[in-house]
Amino acid sequence: MVDRPKEYPRPEEMLARAEALVPALKERALETEQLGKIHPDTIKELHDSGLFKINQPARVGGGDYDYRLMMEATSILGKGCGSTAWVYINLACHHWMLGMWPAEAQNQLWDENPDVLIASSVIFPAGRATKVDGGYQLSGHWPFCSGVDWSDYLMLGGTVYEGEEVTDRRVFIVATEDVKVLETWDVSGLVGTGSKDSEVKGLFVSEHMTVAGADLQHCNTPGSAVNPTPLFNIPQAGLFPHIIASPIIGMAEGAYDHFIEANKVATSTYNTSRVAEYQAIQIKAASAAAAVATAKAMINADCDEATETLAQGNVCSEEQKHRWRRNAAYVANLCFDGIDGLYKATGGRGAYKINPIQRHYRDASVGITHISMSWDVMGAEYGRYVLGLGGNPVI
Repeated sequence: MVDRPKEYPRPEEMLARAEALVPALKERALETEQLGKIHPDTIKELHDSGLFKINQPARVGGGDYDYRLMMEATSILGKGCGSTAWVYINLACHHWMLGMWPAEAQNQLWDENPDVLIASSVIFPAGRATKVDGGYQLSGHWPFCSGVDWSDYLMLGGTVYEGEEVTDRRVFIVATEDVKVLETWDVSGLVGTGSKDSEVKGLFVSEHMTVAGADLQHCNTPGSAVNPTPLFNIPQAGLFPHIIASPIIGMAEGAYDHFIEANKVATSTYNTSRVAEYQAIQIKAASAAAAVATAKAMINADCDEATETLAQGNVCSEEQKHRWRRNAAYVANLCFDGIDGLYKATGGRGAYKINPIQRHYRDASVGITHISMSWDVMGAEYGRYVLGLGGNPVI
């Protein structure tokens, strides 16, 4: 049983806090796009609600809840604003990931600021590192650093070389002030995420501020010595796609909610007939609702299975990891198809920027391009595995 601080109540209350933010997120969604980053009032409310810290270790004042709760909270926030949900989980999940680092790194960051925010770009080929006395020298250029505008640190993936030989793949924690942030984010969807590029050249990173990529995958992280709950041994790559799928599920639910509300009272522009009576409208509504329900059920089941496996003292299997990655990509695409149907069925009204349907559509259309959401990639990876050709994970 986790000794959770008093300010962290039951999971249901945390989800209620997320739900309470949705109306304000809807109101700020257009302004968030115009800013190109999450609204400062939203960042404050996420801090004040405790939602950023739901997967932070209890020993440093966090919620230490099961992994699933972060997915559920994200999907709720996504109903209001897809960009906010995307950045929320990208920042919140790094409290979880930091809990896997050596205790010295955890203590350094959380002693400095228990509310520290960390962005990331865990793309190993983007960075090149060499081993030096006391740590590593890191150079690289990383895209897609979501939420970097609000972050104190970044987690950056890098490949370690000795000469031209690859010796390791590690994740490095670096201070944002030591990084050059490049204004590259000029996009059609997820505009408010501010997912800019970052660059460092010859930056020294202490040994304790790094962790091997393999340690994040094999259910035995350095941080689990001080954070013994199953949460901090969850295989990062096995359930990482769920972090990307969860905002998309929220976007689909938000699009569905608006579609139902609008079409209960809408009439056709051309013949004034009641739109709700069209069978096509009814079918699109049913398809989107089923997509959201299916997605939530599969994502929740995967998270629960991982937690239970580790709670029983077992290691998550390769079969589980491949199956979980398959599931996340599948349901995210299912939800995007649901949004696509709603957007097309909305007609010309959906093109107006004041209509949240078009924003959910644009946000999801960009979110679904993440490699972990590619059915061509993840479906093929799972197929290779079950057909005996070996896994070929790309993230």
